[in-house]
Amino acid sequence: MRRPVVVIGGGTSGCTVAALLAATTTREIVLIESGNVSMHDDEPRFMDVINEYNTPPFAMVTLVEGGIAVPYAQANVLGGGSAINGMILSGEPPESVLGLTRLARADEMGSMSRALVDAGGAPSRLWWNGGRWNPGRAVQHLVEEGRISIVKQDAVLLTGDSGAVHEVHTKNAVIAADHVVICAGAIATPMLLLSSGMGAINPQIGVGLQDHPTVAFTMERVDEDHGVFDASVHLKGATSSGGRFIVLAYERVSRDISSDALITVSLMNPESRGSVQMRNGEISVNMNMLSTSADVVAMRESVQELLQVCCSSSVSRVVTKISIDDHGTAADELVSMSDNDLDEWIRTHLSCVSHASSSCSFAIDAEGGLRGFTNVTIADASGLPTVSSETPAASVTIEATRIGRSLGGKLA
Repeated sequence: MRRPVVVIGGGTSGCTVAALLAATTTREIVLIESGNVSMHDDEPRFMDVINEYNTPPFAMVTLVEGGIAVPYAQANVLGGGSAINGMILSGEPPESVLGLTRLARADEMGSMSRALVDAGGAPSRLWWNGGRWNPGRAVQHLVEEGRISIVKQDAVLLTGDSGAVHEVHTKNAVIAADHVVICAGAIATPMLLLSSGMGAINPQIGVGLQDHPTVAFTMERVDEDHGVFDASVHLKGATSSGGRFIVLAYERVSRDISSDALITVSLMNPESRGSVQMRNGEISVNMNMLSTSADVVAMRESVQELLQVCCSSSVSRVVTKISIDDHGTAADELVSMSDNDLDEWIRTHLSCVSHASSSCSFAIDAEGGLRGFTNVTIADASGLPTVSSETPAASVTIEATRIGRSLGGKLA
């Protein structure tokens, strides 16, 4: 009797892979996912969906070398970030979800979004068409049909021999596995592998970590015109060093704070790479952002572009005050800073946007196979060669679809 195929993590990639395996093989499929089914697919305001239960911080992460560690949050829900995130799709949709996305309309935008359009932005393509795109829905149907079974716990350990994993351990169970597909995310995946001692066989596990360096400003609104979606507009641009940035406007700071808006800028093609490491029995995560001169220049110019947007007449009409940090620093103080002073301010005011990627990109082959192991595949953002130059859900979906189809053919 063959042991099941075990998929670890029921986020965007895990649900995509599990559904593809169910469609292309006759194998028993076990999905390990501790999160609940999202009940908010019809809610357009993503900030009303996010809460402390479905986006818990699970790791402490250092963003820049020598910086303080900050909590890294990740969706803990069937469907992952796609079930609860901001729904912004800045690039083109994958073929597998054609018809499930659409461009935001002007009559759906709030005053902050319209101001960003007037400042040179464009309507975003949204993971929305009569409801949110949530890959967890397909998996839930397959669970109800008996095609996939879910273990509602987190994987904590993988065991086997030197070349294969035979068992997946959760807190209360041990699950035999014929093949293991890891889709836990670009921080959780290497954490699990390293905690299981697999770094001794494959030292590239955890190497190459990236994320999008981001700076956020809070703005006091003059009205309560929040539109239909919390975010529906983006502005893209390029820097002199070849950096690509994206500015996003959010109609609210959070579910509970609607009097303020949020505007962010992210560097979308950073060079810098960090790592997830095991040190003295403890996991450490260092993003190592802005560790190259090109990234420093690109991020500086990106923030300067954000300042120009914030000072534009279109934004000034809907904002009475801009708060750029917790110390009351005014926007014009940033404008007048020297390059070195602005670079240092940016280093100490980066935000974590939970777009972690590429932490196992050097540890796998072209089909996602973990080198040194015959039956372990990685199919999440940790396997992407670099962090996506667009918002990441599309890239993750495309890669998970490619690897899932390939693996399905081999396991059939």
